[in-house]
Amino acid sequence: MGGSRLVKRVEECGPLVQVALDFTDLWSALRVAALMPDSGSIILEAGTPLLKSWGVMSVRALRALKPEAPIVADTKTVDAVSLEARASSEAGADAFTVLALAEDESLKAAVEEAESLGVSVYGDTIASRDPLNSLERLQRFGVHVALVHVGVDVQARLGLRAVDFASLVKSFREAFKGIVAVAGGIKPGEVEFFVKAGADIVIIGSAITRSQDPRGEALKAVEAVRRAGSKCP
Repeated sequence: MGGSRLVKRVEECGPLVQVALDFTDLWSALRVAALMPDSGSIILEAGTPLLKSWGVMSVRALRALKPEAPIVADTKTVDAVSLEARASSEAGADAFTVLALAEDESLKAAVEEAESLGVSVYGDTIASRDPLNSLERLQRFGVHVALVHVGVDVQARLGLRAVDFASLVKSFREAFKGIVAVAGGIKPGEVEFFVKAGADIVIIGSAITRSQDPRGEALKAVEAVRRAGSKCP
């Protein structure tokens, strides 16, 4: 499954929480990141809006602030994979993301480049019309993390809640040999629910980062993954 810090952390700890820093302002992202507990159960994510606003400088800043934390660069790459993988890795990211809708050649290149750099690849199924078919492609090319992701725009338009796609998480867990992650409007109180459904990584954004007490909400999520089986402090 690749030898990145992120994969090793999942192997050592069990389920983890990933905090998505979906800010356009770097200083706001760093302020919230600084409030996060120094827990082995937390992954930090340089969200797509942050990367679009500040580029890989945001990853470098997060790495300087939290040197021991696994960091994901949510690049949502679809092309020029080698370039974006190398830029993310050199900035200090342990993983980057590609869209599961990318061409076969791009998915293959993502895995090859990641493994040469010692980092991991998330295959993000957002916007996929057939997530299970996308999962088969992620499996075939050896992507390390399969991400079940129903976007917040879709949820709002269709009146869905995060818990409504638990069955998809279960299907991913049954079919995928690697790490399963889930994202999309999840709250700390739903962490155990998704771990029980089969998620190894539960991604939470605004429910932590935009709350009045980001540290307190993050601690709730950490306690939830511990109750669900995480072995890391």
